[in-house]
Amino acid sequence: MSVHQQQWFFSSGGERYGPVGFDYLIELAKSGKLDPRNDMVWTTTLSDWEPAGEVEGLFERRAPTNDVPSMSGDFASTGNFESKPIPKAHFPGTGRIGYVMGTAVLPLALMVGWAFAVPLMLPYVPDGYKDYLPPVIIPLVGILILATLVKRFRNLGMTGWWVLGLMIPILNIWLGYRLLACPGGYAVVGKLDFPGKLVAVLYWGTLVAGIGLGAAAGVGAFGESADAAKWQDIMTQLNQLWKSGLPER
Repeated sequence: MSVHQQQWFFSSGGERYGPVGFDYLIELAKSGKLDPRNDMVWTTTLSDWEPAGEVEGLFERRAPTNDVPSMSGDFASTGNFESKPIPKAHFPGTGRIGYVMGTAVLPLALMVGWAFAVPLMLPYVPDGYKDYLPPVIIPLVGILILATLVKRFRNLGMTGWWVLGLMIPILNIWLGYRLLACPGGYAVVGKLDFPGKLVAVLYWGTLVAGIGLGAAAGVGAFGESADAAKWQDIMTQLNQLWKSGLPER
């Protein structure tokens, strides 16, 4: 695949944008809006972000001259090119709100709605099939959740096969964080926006608090068990002393 057919991402002023075509990067380079040393670019064929000036064909190699115009000022006022806004990144798939809707809100609504609909339909269903009617909604909800998860991982810039990672302990905690908090394309741009930071604080804070409460409850239960064992031992000893002090008949 040639560079003109690939999707590219680039940094400008500390922000990351994309995907855009290679021709658009060339236009930015010609207009002076892409710094060859300070701005970085990336595509799937690159192992890491590289300075824009190191990408072959992006900047023209010219011999230095004394009549090079100043790069300062508003380039749009020169009339040499048509100014275009830098596009914000857009990634296909399901975002954070869609993920919550597809894995929690909609499945719950379907289950509740089906619970109300089943009694209304049972009188019209043959007797041999009535037992099969209530669980019909379960695979449909499962397919909805699975499809939402796959699209959410793709939105993050990850493959849909990461769904299998949700079945692995510890790994599923990290994946849950990405699914809930990270914006689209996070696997590519690696930047968390403000809503993502807020959700991340709530997610990890709730997790740590839950672990702390669980540990405290376990320690408390162990302590109560130990205290109960001590009291039982004391009562047993007192009972033996009482029996030993009674005269034999």
